Amino acid sequence: HGAIVLPMLSYYWWGWSTRPLLDFIMEIVGRTSMQASILQGLSGPVSLAPEQAVLLKAIYTSPEAYLLFMRLYLGLAWAFFYLCARFVYHIAVYPLASKIGRPSAASGGCVDSGYQLAEVEARSREAKPLELLIGLQHQKKSTALIDQPVPIRLGLQSLRTGLIVTGTTGTGKTYGALYSYTRQFLHYRPDDPERKPGILILDVKGNYCDQVLQFVAEAGQNATGRMQDVIIIEIGGQYRYNPLHKPLLRPQVLANRLRVILETFSIGKNHDTYWLDKAEFMIAEAIKLARLVHGGYVTFEDIDRLIRRKEYQGHLAQLARKERAGLLSSEELETYISVRDFFTYEFEQSDERVRNIIESEVTRMTATFTTDPDIRRSFCAPQEELNFPGFDDLVDHGKIVILRMNAEEYQNLAKIISTYLKLDFQSSVMTRLVRPGANRLRPLIFINDEYHFMASRTDSKFFSVCREADCINVVATQSFTSLVDSLGDKTVVETILQNLVNKIWLRSDDHDTIEAAQRATGKEIKFRRSESLTESGKNSNYSWMFGRSVARNSNLSKSVNYQAVEEHTFPYDLFRQGLRIMQGVAFLYLGGGRNGNGNGNGKGKGNPPTNHAGGRGMKGDILTTVIHLIPFDHFRPLPGAGSRVARKARSKDAPGR
Repeated sequence: HGAIVLPMLSYYWWGWSTRPLLDFIMEIVGRTSMQASILQGLSGPVSLAPEQAVLLKAIYTSPEAYLLFMRLYLGLAWAFFYLCARFVYHIAVYPLASKIGRPSAASGGCVDSGYQLAEVEARSREAKPLELLIGLQHQKKSTALIDQPVPIRLGLQSLRTGLIVTGTTGTGKTYGALYSYTRQFLHYRPDDPERKPGILILDVKGNYCDQVLQFVAEAGQNATGRMQDVIIIEIGGQYRYNPLHKPLLRPQVLANRLRVILETFSIGKNHDTYWLDKAEFMIAEAIKLARLVHGGYVTFEDIDRLIRRKEYQGHLAQLARKERAGLLSSEELETYISVRDFFTYEFEQSDERVRNIIESEVTRMTATFTTDPDIRRSFCAPQEELNFPGFDDLVDHGKIVILRMNAEEYQNLAKIISTYLKLDFQSSVMTRLVRPGANRLRPLIFINDEYHFMASRTDSKFFSVCREADCINVVATQSFTSLVDSLGDKTVVETILQNLVNKIWLRSDDHDTIEAAQRATGKEIKFRRSESLTESGKNSNYSWMFGRSVARNSNLSKSVNYQAVEEHTFPYDLFRQGLRIMQGVAFLYLGGGRNGNGNGNGKGKGNPPTNHAGGRGMKGDILTTVIHLIPFDHFRPLPGAGSRVARKARSKDAPGR
């Protein structure tokens, strides 16, 4: 404003100020010298030679010279006032801007560290693609803090490649990562019936569910019926879920799922796969027989009674009578012949030891559902009592399915139910691409804390192909070794980690975990400095006075050497001792590339990158940096995200300060 208004005012000021100024100048210049002017005074009678002031006299007497001088004066006045205005603006505004946080061109928002729930909710509720605030970047290779950390966000293009958080107990995996991410997912467009996320959460501790219910209540304050979207599967709970009731799946498919669970039970025991093959085949035939006898509905309790109590013998006799009476359809007859041949001519003709081993393989899993009445009511209920809608409903209507079961208390049962829920979820996710009428816009999310308790070998296959179905997998585990101990195969674990592209390593003491982190983050050229001092002298003698050697002519030289070496970007000690709680090393895929924001298909110009890291630590589409997690309870609703009170609170409550 000063650069525009003040020169205009100076133009009008010229009319009454310039003539008196020139008259004053001419009176001074008209004297013989400056010394004479000082001695005689400005009002003295001396008058003089005009040749000493030719230029000013021309300006005073010539209209053209006067006009030229006026324009020059106005130009200088405009430049002076413009520079003064810019200088005052920067001096006054910059400290204020540094206090309240300035907008970032890359991030499109405030880059101060005081992120509050109101801002995260506002970003999530807008009609924009899904975006997740992962944490804050202070410095790339150091855990030291700065006043203006940079938020790191990942869009859908990045998130659907998977995210795994690794860290020892007490480092903030649940508190700083999974709780925070779950809360943001639940606040993403809760009012939109077509795009609110469908989520499967496996709670192995039993307390994750309570926190999720609080998040749903927060998100549901402005959403219609979001709390009604929650489905909790637990022992003695409201919902009845039968893992074996899949009428559209063939018995061989259901038996293969049980084989996956049996493999998990047999980890570390050098189990012969021959017995697993036989157990899988027996389960498939048992499901066929149970469906044939019970009208297509089968439970784990039916399988257990059929094998342990030898009920298959009575069922086969009943079916034989129906066959003789011609009461079986052609399809039922084929099924009966297959079942009869297995139990009569293969199973019963086997050696007793072989039969006992196969029975023990099957019943150690089925017996889990028959020993406790509450378990039997929850997972072996009659068909008319089943009320779990299935995962197609999660895909189409954005349901939130939570398995609440303590893995330490119900170890085998938790593995069985979680594996079946995962496989059902994965099947619905992949069939949404081809199922008529399926919702293909809704983001689908799988969340599993303490993933090593419920990991299965088939997860790697799903993680590698679910990207096309816009499914986001977020898991947390303690270490690489804990996964190997759970799955029993290092190659399988490496495949799972390979398909979970985004990784955050919190503090860890596990050697294999640290080595995996260092391999992923790569190496860089570092310079090592070495110094050496050399002293030489001539005519040196031992001085009895000083007690040392002295020389008449001595030289002292110093050499400094720098050696380029290739070392890991993040040293080993950083993972063991350098990282504090809520701090980790991140390996993140930015998606979308340099020209996209990670929320589209990678085509076109797109928006600025959404890593919001300003290029620090970026290699292509990969960001490797030290990351600071944001505890979920740091996000607090404020009275307006852009209000003065909110800005003041953000400046005071910045995380990490």
